[in-house]
Amino acid sequence: MGSFYFKKFSVRQTSSAMKVNTDGVLLPAWVSLPDADKGVLMVLDIGTGTGVISLIIAQRLSEKSGSFQVDAIDIDKDAANEAKLNFENSPWSSRLSSEHISLQELVKSEQSDTGSGLKRYSLIVSNPPFFTNSLKSPSQRKTLARHNCELPFSDLLSGVVLLLEPNGIFAVVLPSDQAELLISTALDYGLYSCRLCRVKTLAGKRDKRCLIEFSKNEKASLIEEALVMQIAGGVLYTPEYCSLVGDYYLKEFSSTKSSD
Repeated sequence: MGSFYFKKFSVRQTSSAMKVNTDGVLLPAWVSLPDADKGVLMVLDIGTGTGVISLIIAQRLSEKSGSFQVDAIDIDKDAANEAKLNFENSPWSSRLSSEHISLQELVKSEQSDTGSGLKRYSLIVSNPPFFTNSLKSPSQRKTLARHNCELPFSDLLSGVVLLLEPNGIFAVVLPSDQAELLISTALDYGLYSCRLCRVKTLAGKRDKRCLIEFSKNEKASLIEEALVMQIAGGVLYTPEYCSLVGDYYLKEFSSTKSSD
């Protein structure tokens, strides 16, 4: 699989273990963007893969006022290099960076670099590996991308708490059966779910994915949402889904009225 073309950028995906998928488009299209009125808005993308999440966020931020910088990291060297290439070929090349490093290594690096102070981010996003005890892929790279053996929720959350600004947002996309586990575990790290969207492929079916935002504000009330993507299996799409992703995909979606 060569490249995936969006309206304002393209994503080469020949080297990354994980290719462009719906999760990687939904999260950056849905997440709340902090205001960029205080200097440079800093964003961290954990486990960037092809870099598509960073690219969509860069597109959205470029349409707002203010400066921004998106730092993307990945434990897979080939993925990090491919994301770097995708960034360099995008309209926002000067505002995007990709580094081959794990979150744990990044945290250690930041903690040891006492001279310049700890880098903090207003927005941290991740499409994290989520399989725990399931059958692993014969490909070690796919195992790293899909299984949380190298990035368990505990390491993800402890790293986020350290790197997230006091008023920052941490957002993830997860299978629905993993969402409650992350939400409950996050409480132990002082992160509180403040916005949750349950995503259904078809109306009338159970939700398959959850988009979740966390903050450090324990008094923040939880806003719950629902998104139905399709009305008739891949033929008709809801207006809500079209509105959410329409600025990115080249594909024209046939839509009809929503049905709960």
